[in-house]
Amino acid sequence: MKQQKKSIQSLICLLITGSLLITGNVFADDNEGVQCTRPEKTPSVPDGRRSSEQEMKEALTEVREYLNANATFRECIGTLLEASKDSSSDNLRKAAERLITETMETDELLGELFNQQVRIYKSINPSY
Repeated sequence: MKQQKKSIQSLICLLITGSLLITGNVFADDNEGVQCTRPEKTPSVPDGRRSSEQEMKEALTEVREYLNANATFRECIGTLLEASKDSSSDNLRKAAERLITETMETDELLGELFNQQVRIYKSINPSY
């Protein structure tokens, strides 16, 4: 029980610190070996007016990988929260919810931007 409480406290510190520092990409529960890794950078979206088909396809792959990595990150944070639900504080929950919301909003904006550029690309290159 004492070990679990120490583990939970470590997790709380890591999550709160990570939510306050934009550069924080890894959250871990050292005692349990659980590590949640946030993607390091958002992929760039090519300009649909000037990009080649190959550039659009490569960007699609990068965007999909990023979205999948963010989903995995959110799932991991959720798992850590669930494991500590009995002893987690309001601050921990709020920090985790903030992280989850931020990554969801980023995913939504990235998806909208990429889809907009694909529509532009398709309007110029109808055979795509």
